[in-house]
Amino acid sequence: MGQTGCMVLFMLPFAGVGIFTGVLSVRAALAHDWTQALFLAVFALVFGSVGIGGIIAAFAGRRRSDAQQAMRHAHADSPWLWRPDWAASRVEDGSRTTASFAWFFAIFWNLISLPAGFFGVREAVDKGNHAALLALLFPAIGVGLLVWAVRAWLRYRRYGISRFELATLPGVIGHSLAGTVRMTEPLRPEGGFQVTLTCLRRHTTGSGKNRSTSESVLWQEDRRVMGTGASIPLTFAIPADALPSDDSNPNDRRIWRLGVSADVPGVDYGSSFEVPIFRTAASDTPRTPAEDQAARDPEAPAFYRQPPTSRIEVTSNRRGTEILYPAARNPAAAASLTVFFAIWCSAIWATIHFGAPILFPIAFGLFGILLLIGLLDTWLKVTRVTVEPGQVTVATGYLTTGAGRTTSSEEIADVVPRITMQAGATPYYDVTIVRKDGKKVSAGSAVRDKREAEWLAATVKEALRR
Repeated sequence: MGQTGCMVLFMLPFAGVGIFTGVLSVRAALAHDWTQALFLAVFALVFGSVGIGGIIAAFAGRRRSDAQQAMRHAHADSPWLWRPDWAASRVEDGSRTTASFAWFFAIFWNLISLPAGFFGVREAVDKGNHAALLALLFPAIGVGLLVWAVRAWLRYRRYGISRFELATLPGVIGHSLAGTVRMTEPLRPEGGFQVTLTCLRRHTTGSGKNRSTSESVLWQEDRRVMGTGASIPLTFAIPADALPSDDSNPNDRRIWRLGVSADVPGVDYGSSFEVPIFRTAASDTPRTPAEDQAARDPEAPAFYRQPPTSRIEVTSNRRGTEILYPAARNPAAAASLTVFFAIWCSAIWATIHFGAPILFPIAFGLFGILLLIGLLDTWLKVTRVTVEPGQVTVATGYLTTGAGRTTSSEEIADVVPRITMQAGATPYYDVTIVRKDGKKVSAGSAVRDKREAEWLAATVKEALRR
């Protein structure tokens, strides 16, 4: 039996329960038992939508899979032609899908959580079991999901579907991705458009109820485009060591995503496109001067100027160059981690207060220790990098630096920015000294701006050459 058949068999009981409880709900309504009718209607909607929707999705997925397999056979050596939108060089954003999914999930969640909240309150009132009030967390989450759904729908209604028309098919590793984002209406944001190209790994682990999916950023480049109107021409240079798009393993995919956003009155503009980035025969040839000029970033290290809002201090004198990474230099990230740590501590307290098995507070507590270390680093860690002729000294500590670690220039192979931390979809960079023996030394951590991290790495290398 194929995957579609298994999916249909899995969904049939849900559909059956939905239809059966729907019939019972109608009977209860005819008997004027409105409480029972409403209760059964909730079950009918939840189970029926999951079962019938899942069966429809299984057959639709089968048709898409058959079409994709045909394209794979026709273009075995050109994976960027396996998707119809990529083959047509026109990629649509996911605004309509996001809005539809947001409404479906918000309604589904609230249909389940509202009865749970109702019974939790009744349990607390009738029996004095105040722990049952924790069930109100689920309707509270439901309110947040409804807000998300409304915002997604308003964005879709205002901006419709944006398209990215590829000028390069595919985007070539070692060369560039070029194209034009076309919107349904002209926009003139005062701050311009924030454009981000990201290579990420989407990894799925577990199965059934324990199935979880995470995304980690492997590479990212962003820039501010001061364009106006309904089209935005874009060109990004793709590094020669980048990894290509890869969906051969559904549980471990590599995705290249182009995001465009802008702050405008009312609902902000935002669109996202999955774009094809692959290694081709052209990857083994150098970029042409015209490609370099088109993809040149005006804020690259050679042209970069540190923004006045940066808290990282760079000073130079006759003895050398000093870079100071002060404590609490990323207050927003530190505050978010503080809130999460407080919630985690509340969870530890709840497992102890309500008598959960000892394994739970131990597991929560061990992870809480890791969170505490990260919290101390974000609020208190200080790093001082001193570059003198022939050597680099890195000293770290809490609030003040301790004894430094010195690396001679003869031991250093390179100084590069590396993604070492991620908050949501936002990567943070370390300025890393790569030694010739392969070991790595952090010369500054948690730099939010990639261009600043590149500039700091270039500053260290330039100071070593003096």
